[in-house]
Amino acid sequence: MSVHAVVGFGRLARALVPALREAGEAVVVGRREPGDGEFSSADAARQADWVWLTVPDDHIAATAAALPWRPGQLALHCSGATPLAALAPAPAAAGFHPLKLLAGDAGLAGAHVGIEADAAHAPALQALAMALDLQPLLLPSPMSPPARAAYHAAANLAASGVLAVLAEAQSLWTEAGLAGNALPALLPLTRGALATAEARGLAGAVSGPIARGDAGVLARHLDALVGAGLDADLLLALGRRQLALAEAAGRLDVAKVSALKALLAAR
Repeated sequence: MSVHAVVGFGRLARALVPALREAGEAVVVGRREPGDGEFSSADAARQADWVWLTVPDDHIAATAAALPWRPGQLALHCSGATPLAALAPAPAAAGFHPLKLLAGDAGLAGAHVGIEADAAHAPALQALAMALDLQPLLLPSPMSPPARAAYHAAANLAASGVLAVLAEAQSLWTEAGLAGNALPALLPLTRGALATAEARGLAGAVSGPIARGDAGVLARHLDALVGAGLDADLLLALGRRQLALAEAAGRLDVAKVSALKALLAAR
């Protein structure tokens, strides 16, 4: 069993520390300003085999440079956006990126975790992921800058990107003159789409006028955006991608596909 030092105690650390302890791992926490009975970052690192830097992304490199490393230690960060080079002062480095939003008291269990590690450390990290009830996702190590940017952009699009779509929907709801907060009415639709995608895949979950080939309804949607003083760029971009999914599902004939493509290109 390895001894783990967790340096920094933000939202991620507050999920990681109890998960490690529940898995039977020994954990010490290092803080920049330790209280009574707590450890400084350096003192915590001295006790550990694995040192987790759960500080903000911009502080990872400086924190790694300030710690008293010794041979045999492994440094880890949990930032999908940060290259392992930020951990260069450590004897060895790895990434362990849980693909989960940690709002409130949400734990880590059930999520996928991106693991970026060399052949010497990848098996132990995969085993740890499974002990934490995470699904290991082995990444190239080291990741190229373009691959890392694409990986992180995909995760961000799947998380906060959905909020941009809901904000657009909420604006249209307000323009329609509907009373009350739109979000409680709209969120069940989002949850239903996600549940269907999980069960049937993305192509099998597409619904609405594009899935039906209803160009008339789609044209009225676009007119509503213009009437609301909103740009149609988001709906057009989403429409083109939904159409590609509907085509992949084989749900539209050639004539309907052509009509929808012409409408989405003309606006």
